[in-house]
Amino acid sequence: YMDTHVMTAPEDMGTAEHVLDCISKQQLPEETLEDVQERIQRLAELAREQNIEMGLPSKPTSTGLKRYGGDHHTRRASIFVQFKLLLKRALKENFRSKSTLIIKTVQQVSLGLIYGGIYHLGMNQASIQDRFGLLSLIAIGASNMAMASTVRSFPKEKAIVSNELAAKMYGTLPYFIGKAISEIPLTAVFNSIFGVLVSVMTGLNSSWIKLKRFLGLNSLHGLTGQSAGLMIGAVAPTQDAALAIFPAIMVLNIIFDGKNISEESTPRLLRWLPKVGLIRWGFEGFCVNEFEGLVFETKGPRRGPVVKNGAEALDRFGLGNNSLGTVVKAQTLLVSACWFLSYLGLTLTRQKFQRMEQPTTPESYVSS
Repeated sequence: YMDTHVMTAPEDMGTAEHVLDCISKQQLPEETLEDVQERIQRLAELAREQNIEMGLPSKPTSTGLKRYGGDHHTRRASIFVQFKLLLKRALKENFRSKSTLIIKTVQQVSLGLIYGGIYHLGMNQASIQDRFGLLSLIAIGASNMAMASTVRSFPKEKAIVSNELAAKMYGTLPYFIGKAISEIPLTAVFNSIFGVLVSVMTGLNSSWIKLKRFLGLNSLHGLTGQSAGLMIGAVAPTQDAALAIFPAIMVLNIIFDGKNISEESTPRLLRWLPKVGLIRWGFEGFCVNEFEGLVFETKGPRRGPVVKNGAEALDRFGLGNNSLGTVVKAQTLLVSACWFLSYLGLTLTRQKFQRMEQPTTPESYVSS
């Protein structure tokens, strides 16, 4: 075709190279600028005569810039169907990794055995400090493990999900709701394993009612830490950034955990931090549940004034003002706030594409 209508190819030249020479705007050997323009014009006229569909509009429909938004002709499932499928996928993903489940189970059992080997609580005056110390360690440890595991894992999942969201495979809202709900069963199971073991071995939660409440509080506390880790992973652009943010947030929660600094000594600009402290509310809930109804021996070794019952012990630490209902409400609000911020972070950090100009008309190609 090119030999007939443009120019004849040398014998030692390949077909592809010859076609490129024919359509090139560069001067070929023994060609002038007029020859180049004539060759391109001849090709354009041949194309118009054959009425070849170029896939371009005859006139620009808009001069504005548009952002790629996926295939709008593809009908997606309803939001409820998306949620159902995404929840099923998230649950399967959580329960499929047997090695991860085994590691987390061993982690909880080991921690319970360590606490059980160190703490043996009685009803003397010394046991009051031991109880506060043990409950503080439980609150810090549960929050730290829940946040750390989520901060390490979610950014990797986010990289995959971002591609699927950009391709309009599903919406951000059904994905995130399914993701958040899928974490609840395992969080409750692992924290319950630890809670039963540490209660039996240390002497915490002397009644069945207290044990049930402790398991519920510990599961809710773990869910709060997990939701905070989810928020960090959703807001941070990379896994390295998430791991860098995590220690600072954890240190602030430890400082304002309800016993390391009094509310009166907290700087005025930072007095809002204890109200949103992840560890503070978990520790306070554990203490209120544990010391409720306890009566201590007044004889034997002690430090400071004698404390006769659990109410006096709570008042000494400034923890007697809130009930378990207040603690549960505060942690529920924290979980909701973290989930909402995680959703916003996931929405705002989703992939963005380079904007492209509207294609020009075929005539402009010819004139150029």
